[in-house]
Amino acid sequence: MPLWTPEPPPQHSGYTLRIARTPAKGTLRAIITATDVTGVCTHFAKNRTIPCEGTDKCTWCAEGFSWRWHGYVSCILTDTLEHVIFEFSAAASDTFRNYLQLHGTLRGCIFTATRPSQRFNGRVVISCKPSDPQRQRLPDPPNVPKLLCHIWNVQYTPDPGLVARLRDFAQINPNDLGDDGRYRQKQPQTP
Repeated sequence: MPLWTPEPPPQHSGYTLRIARTPAKGTLRAIITATDVTGVCTHFAKNRTIPCEGTDKCTWCAEGFSWRWHGYVSCILTDTLEHVIFEFSAAASDTFRNYLQLHGTLRGCIFTATRPSQRFNGRVVISCKPSDPQRQRLPDPPNVPKLLCHIWNVQYTPDPGLVARLRDFAQINPNDLGDDGRYRQKQPQTP
């Protein structure tokens, strides 16, 4: 006889979330389920986002592809209740960093993301406000780095120093952006 359940098992193998980005027109509204930001430097090569492996061993850096930092948080979209991974740039990260400093966690943060220019590659403006934790029952946050590795089809290796490095996103300066919105490559110095 079948065992009927209203929900899938908590450790089912097909679990993945899609990456959500700020729409060109309209507003993305969500509640963050993660406690902090996960950030990584990426390249756009072969028509897709590829994580950078560091300048000493990254083939995309060696081929001259510029990199840019992307931040990711897991959140629930308020209009559809879909659990997604929200992607944003370093320039848009200040609001999350400020909220984190004030509240100690991003979990439960209600945010909106818009593009005032209404262009798909326009600047993203994020606004945050706290939610009432007694009214919200949020699901556990997923392992965002593991999910991103699955999406990017790269090997996931748990990193014990990840938590310490997650706060490094605050050190990225949006003023280091080039005209195209990507970080400038450091040119080798000639003697």
